[in-house]
Amino acid sequence: MNTPQTPENDIQNADTQHPVDHIEPLPEGGDDSIERICEVLGRTFEWVAEADEPSEKGLRAAVVLYCVRSDLIGRESLEDLAFSLHYTESEVEELVMNFCHAINWR
Repeated sequence: MNTPQTPENDIQNADTQHPVDHIEPLPEGGDDSIERICEVLGRTFEWVAEADEPSEKGLRAAVVLYCVRSDLIGRESLEDLAFSLHYTESEVEELVMNFCHAINWR
């Protein structure tokens, strides 16, 4: 299913680049490749799976959604996310930074 590009979801209008662009920037005029997408997804799933407990995996999955598509979890701020997950803001912020580091997203 293709999502129509609108100003709200077009990466060209974003303040920051998507994680894929930090791992391997596109050459001028180039197209996304399936290999790049699979690499980022693989790193993301690996990071989520590193947690020992199922509840920790769920927390990590929520952090991924917050970083990539916060509209899917309905949390606009890190404070909202932390509160809804019953963690401190600093604990969740540390996981956000850890996730970004794990997939080489600045």
